[in-house]
Amino acid sequence: MTLRLPASIALTLTVLTLGIAPLRAAGDDLAEKAVTLLDSHCFKCHSHSAGKNKGGLVMDSLAGLTTGGDGGAALIPGDPAKSLFLQNILSTDPEVMMPPKGDRLTKEEVTLLQDWVKSGATWPKSRTKAPVAGRYLPGTIGEKEKGWWAYQPVKLPELPAGKSAHPIDRFIDARLAKDGLTPSGEAERGVLIRRVTFDATGLPPTPEEVATFVQSTDPLAYEKLVDRLLATPAYGQRMARAWLDLVRYADSDGFRIDDFRPTAWRYRDYVIQAYNENKPYDRFIQEQIAGDELFPGDPQALTALGYLRHWIYEYNNRDARSQWDNILNDITDTTGDVFLGAGMQCARCHDHKFDPILQRDYYALRSFFNNTVPVEDRVAWTTKEAGEHARKLAAWEKETQSIRDEIAALEKKYRETATRKAIEIFPDDVQEMLNKPLAQRTPYEQQVAALAWRQVDYEYNRLDRSIKGADSVKHADLKRKLAEHDKQKPEEPPFVLTIRETGAQGLDAVIPKKNTVVPPAFLTVLSANYPAEPAAITPAADGTTTGRRTVLARWLTEKSNPFTARLAMNRLWQLNFRRGLAPYASDFGRLGEPPSHPELLDWLSAEFMAKDWDQKAMHRLILTSAAYRRSSLHPDPKDGQLKDPQNALLWRFQPQRLESEQIRDAIFTACGDLKTDKQAGPSVVYGEPVRSIFTRIMRNNRDPLADVFDAPQWFSSASSRDVTTTPIQSLLLLNSPFMLKRGEALAARVVKEVPGDEAAQVRRLYQILFARLPSAEEARRAASFLKEVQAQEPTVAVTAALANDFQPEKVPFRDGQGAHMDAGHRKPFLAPGATEADFAKGFTIEGVIVPRTVSDTGTVRVIAAQVGKGKDDGYWQFGVTGLKSRRAPRVLVLQAHGPLLDGTFGEAVQFSNLRIEMNKPYYASAAVRYADKNGPGEVSFTLKDLANDDEPLLHDRVATSLTAVRAASQPIQLGGKGADRESSFHGVIDDVRLSAGALDDQGLLYSNEDVQPSALGFWRFENKTGTMRDSSGKGRDLAVGSVKAADTKSGATPLAALCHALLNSSEFLYVE
Repeated sequence: MTLRLPASIALTLTVLTLGIAPLRAAGDDLAEKAVTLLDSHCFKCHSHSAGKNKGGLVMDSLAGLTTGGDGGAALIPGDPAKSLFLQNILSTDPEVMMPPKGDRLTKEEVTLLQDWVKSGATWPKSRTKAPVAGRYLPGTIGEKEKGWWAYQPVKLPELPAGKSAHPIDRFIDARLAKDGLTPSGEAERGVLIRRVTFDATGLPPTPEEVATFVQSTDPLAYEKLVDRLLATPAYGQRMARAWLDLVRYADSDGFRIDDFRPTAWRYRDYVIQAYNENKPYDRFIQEQIAGDELFPGDPQALTALGYLRHWIYEYNNRDARSQWDNILNDITDTTGDVFLGAGMQCARCHDHKFDPILQRDYYALRSFFNNTVPVEDRVAWTTKEAGEHARKLAAWEKETQSIRDEIAALEKKYRETATRKAIEIFPDDVQEMLNKPLAQRTPYEQQVAALAWRQVDYEYNRLDRSIKGADSVKHADLKRKLAEHDKQKPEEPPFVLTIRETGAQGLDAVIPKKNTVVPPAFLTVLSANYPAEPAAITPAADGTTTGRRTVLARWLTEKSNPFTARLAMNRLWQLNFRRGLAPYASDFGRLGEPPSHPELLDWLSAEFMAKDWDQKAMHRLILTSAAYRRSSLHPDPKDGQLKDPQNALLWRFQPQRLESEQIRDAIFTACGDLKTDKQAGPSVVYGEPVRSIFTRIMRNNRDPLADVFDAPQWFSSASSRDVTTTPIQSLLLLNSPFMLKRGEALAARVVKEVPGDEAAQVRRLYQILFARLPSAEEARRAASFLKEVQAQEPTVAVTAALANDFQPEKVPFRDGQGAHMDAGHRKPFLAPGATEADFAKGFTIEGVIVPRTVSDTGTVRVIAAQVGKGKDDGYWQFGVTGLKSRRAPRVLVLQAHGPLLDGTFGEAVQFSNLRIEMNKPYYASAAVRYADKNGPGEVSFTLKDLANDDEPLLHDRVATSLTAVRAASQPIQLGGKGADRESSFHGVIDDVRLSAGALDDQGLLYSNEDVQPSALGFWRFENKTGTMRDSSGKGRDLAVGSVKAADTKSGATPLAALCHALLNSSEFLYVE
């Protein structure tokens, strides 16, 4: 439908445009009369003095009229026909006419306004300063707004008078004296080393480190301790965690499918390395904003651009235009939080309601990023590394040319089909973009097409499952032949998540609805103009980028910028005191509070820049202050509690709970399990005992411990951690098998280090957990506790969890828990075997799996099996093939040994065409119908990607010559095959069910989770049903044959109980 103006309005505007009406004098007199008229009819709803801006429009300044409101610019000087405020005055439509109530303007008044606009709409001198409302009016940027503390240049204040030689303490002590408060003394040395070690490294000190420090007579012992901690690799790992929270780093896409990002970790390692190498903070920022433009050829600078790639992504979003718009908004929001300390997202739809941030400012910031395009194929390496790789690759390509040509020819029709199907789901305009040659696409079309093409790539990555029949067999054979040349193939290049630009032509952001084009500019509140003038930008000489990000990066790191140093120092202060000098680390606006010590914040910021942005130097300065070293216990806290209950003035040190990652790492460290040799590289699942910084952050499949202890969601920037106290935290620490096992592991460590002496074991336990010895009363109570537990019988749940070495893990997108299986384990779960009679009419094996790896050889990773002792015994096994499988890699396979259709006794191997990706949750099954006199039988495989509701239930039916299975003498095994490490399943298994007969779709577990009469065994791994219990009612409970039950008479379990209890204590979970 085409919108039309009423004929009378159209005629009037046409006459105005053609200049038929006589021009009037364009002096100040006309302007005075015109604005007085607006004042009497419009200002009561659209002015600062009224405190109202209906429709987002203020009319008491020329800037307000030309910027406009929700509908766009209200005034176009010189053009009455396009000035919306005049259109609305002339309109008779009740929805838009102005004024909406009361008398309309007379013909003479309308003519006056028309003449004023046509003459250029100069503003009368008497009204150059708009009236100021009693409360803040969005869009107002006057001297009062410009005077807010966060917008002032950083200046180095004089140190207050005082006795302390430490500059930080001069400021802190002066404020305490002003408020009549006396600080607490220095903390005990054991408390201090535990505090500073956690704050600097995220890990607890060892008992030996504590003893060395406590007993040292060196007057500089503490300073030397700080220097040692800042020099350890653990320092960068600790500091990186806070930065990764800020930039919302994660290893997955988010949304329902939450796909893993296999190269995201390189950005994480970049951040760790930057902190450990003490990279100047200005360079650190510049690399993340414009590393490709400022430092071309530097692999680290290219990796740093991962900052621009941590947005969430929905793989099946057909509205590519809106998704790209959301991505650019996300980058703008995050940049505002991280580098400006401003809630820019509030200005996305209108001028900020509380801070002097215009909607125009939001889109001006977005324009710095508006030309970016996400890419996955840029490689972060040196020219030398690239040349060496190219040489090796050329040799491999020459050697494998014919094989690769065959694969390409076979895949061609499948790729064409996949491309067509992926493209045709998009709207017609996006399809047109995708079908255009790259050289013919506009910059915007490049961006939308690049985002949409990711869905084509998604189909390419699953191409194997589309290839069927003889082509599938041939494809697998060719891939196997190609794999034989893997030794000659160079390692995969270090691909990084990064961006490129659409070229030198700038693409300005456009304010929605208003259609106002906004070029890159800095905040108006910092400018002499209203709105801010466009930034001066020079495109790159090679024409590959606009140069916009370079300008932003340099502006952010100018010493005249009021935000950058203040934000960095405030966050560093917060990291050590858990509260910044300004309490809201990413909001320096009016919704946040002013700093408690503004002069100290400015002194730190100025000193930071004077030291060439040296982060370690400033961290050392904070850690060596008396304010940081204070005791959390005050001999007379009454005055402080009354005058400063929040302890903002730091009259004592504020006890703080450890962050979730510190809790996890401290638990593994205490038990002696933490593997600190992993210092970089791909992320691992959270069950692995490495530092938390190296575990995968899956946005929708979170580590349970991190989840309950307030880790951020990593969907948006997080500048601080919440600290909650909930029953779920206590339940997890008290009842989870993970914590029960940690108690056993800690007890084993203590017994190994201090064998045979219960009192000495208690002392060692306190040293490990609390960095101190127990008091006499604590030692007495511990001994009493051990005796009390010794007399008790362990609960069934505890015995089962410990004896069977069960480690739970949640399966993504499912309730409850599954069984975690370590790589190369030799302890499959065992259950009494099924008999030949049970299998008389065939059988079905099914379960839920999350595979982490498959074998590098052709070995099958076993989900479930029943294996005989020799060749004459029957057996069956269900699993996933290895990378060098004789048929196909990473597919479901059922192998059996038994009587065959030709009368022999031999092996039947049925490979499916259902391929599996790592780290995804699947439902998988194989239903076996035997061969008989009527012909071959059938193995019906079923696979369902549980991460993706759009994925169908996949089937593959394979003929078999197997006529029966005989495996009565051996147990059923879940997750492996005896002591064979290579066949051990690595990942998570859950809800494994073995049934008599070949079940149809309606009988499968995926369709019906109820216990069925046909079930021979059903293992759910739930605490509610018993982690090892068989839910089928057939009594096939699980055990682990190679693990003995805990010896409750040896004293190990009572000590483990004490260890478990102390791991739950506040003293362990807090630093003071």
